Amino acid sequence: MAPIRASTLVMLMMEPGKIFGAAAAGAAASAESAKSMTCGDMKAMYAKHDCCGAPAKSTDMMAVPAPSTMLQGTNVCDGKKVALENTDCVVNNAVAVLEQAGANITKGYVGSLDTGSRKPITSSYLEAGLCPVNVHWHLGAEHLSVGEFDDKGKGPGTAIGGMSRRLGGSVRQGLRCHHYDAADSKFTTPYDWQHCVGMVVGETYEIHWPHSASGACGTPNQYQTPFYDGVFCMGLEK
Repeated sequence: MAPIRASTLVMLMMEPGKIFGAAAAGAAASAESAKSMTCGDMKAMYAKHDCCGAPAKSTDMMAVPAPSTMLQGTNVCDGKKVALENTDCVVNNAVAVLEQAGANITKGYVGSLDTGSRKPITSSYLEAGLCPVNVHWHLGAEHLSVGEFDDKGKGPGTAIGGMSRRLGGSVRQGLRCHHYDAADSKFTTPYDWQHCVGMVVGETYEIHWPHSASGACGTPNQYQTPFYDGVFCMGLEK
């Protein structure tokens, strides 16, 4: 079994009435973690969107009733992450590890790693028996596309390769797109994120949705955090 990591790239921009870029980590829901809105919450949203005296105004939001029954039972994927030790990629001038996702995806780039008889997936992931097990994002791009998102890209804050403080931890700034313009308000206008906590308008983010043939596909436990629990849920033998 070989887990596959799919990804896409997002640059956050703000324009009136529009939001570009969003991602959230997936996990099995539970009755304990689900919280209903209070009347106070609804009142605050009413005021935030200036609804008083404007009954016909559109807020671009919907009020959806909470389900009567939340997901319950045992999370069969909990703790299924396999303890894989980090190893040197090259030992005695020979490659000692298997291939992973392509690090350089520049158009026309041809890698030199000998993969033997192993072939890449050319069908859809679904047809290959894989399913997504998580969605998460990275600060900047992990993968390189020269001229598109690379070490010449622009953005606010920390320089590419530097370390910044995000969500109480130290995070390495990845590669960036080239579109950022500090003089253009759509790249600089702050936004009060409700779910993607810690994101910054104008920054480049790479969104990953890891797929696996060993996920609990088609069940309430398919999406997991940490994502390795989802990747290895049904065991390495699968």
